[in-house]
Amino acid sequence: MTRLAAERQRVRAHTSRDLKAYGQRYGIDYHFPDLGARPRTVVRGRVQELTPGPGMQLVASDIEVLERYDSRSRAPAPLSIIVMLDGEAEVSLAQQRLTLRPGMALSVQLDERHGLSAVQPAGQRIRALTLGLDESRLSTLVDEPVPYQGSRMRAWHLPATLRHALEEAIDSPLEGAAQRLQLEGLSLQLLAHGLPAPHREATTSQPPGERQRLARVREALRADPAREHRLESLAELAAMSPASLRRKYRAAFGNSVFDDLRECRLDLARAYLMRGFSVQQAAHFCGYRHASNFATAFRRRYGISPSSLSEHL
Repeated sequence: MTRLAAERQRVRAHTSRDLKAYGQRYGIDYHFPDLGARPRTVVRGRVQELTPGPGMQLVASDIEVLERYDSRSRAPAPLSIIVMLDGEAEVSLAQQRLTLRPGMALSVQLDERHGLSAVQPAGQRIRALTLGLDESRLSTLVDEPVPYQGSRMRAWHLPATLRHALEEAIDSPLEGAAQRLQLEGLSLQLLAHGLPAPHREATTSQPPGERQRLARVREALRADPAREHRLESLAELAAMSPASLRRKYRAAFGNSVFDDLRECRLDLARAYLMRGFSVQQAAHFCGYRHASNFATAFRRRYGISPSSLSEHL
């Protein structure tokens, strides 16, 4: 491994000043709502800046978020693909808002008027990838012009095999030319799944009334995540069949109904743990019957065990 590669692999602390310098290179504005004027450590971990191929930029992050930070992209981009392997971020673009969760990806096109905003809460581990392609490289890879009508984003789920391959490439990288070839191949796979297409746009569009009914279901989950929600009753709330609810909910919000319910429960449990409740109490209060199942889901979501969170308070 070269000296530069070893440096990129090194775990280090990143201050608010470091993130702002990084933002200057990539056209991102960072904001730290919980910090004062003095630079403080915001994240700790690894950030690798890689070049899989000509006209491609891949940034791989494996970090622990110590302080909340907000970001907003201000540079136009013909296409970027953001992959979340662990952790979560609240993202918004114009009127679109969603939570990017593990196993999800986001295809983003940006113009000069609208930027992509994101909020990364503190107390979580984030493993994420961002693939950027310039316009000339994109045109050489795609036979037909990529649909582009201003800023837009589309959430989709990573195939299990691709997710595993990305994790292995970041956690156990090859060296030299082998690494470049490996990352270029994976980047092309990401492009194949994340490329905007007219038929994809059509499948995700919904009438306003239907969107409101789906939002009603999501609000019901958030209002009482500890409740034992049934798909049939949620479908009645949305005035559609259970099968339609499953399909249309995922298309609208990028996640299944019960994936969202699990995330709401874990958010609630984390709040209980932060207030000093035990792991068993937090599991019970957020709707888990077995603390072991709760601990497994919590570790998968946040990258740490619920008991270790309690111990650090």
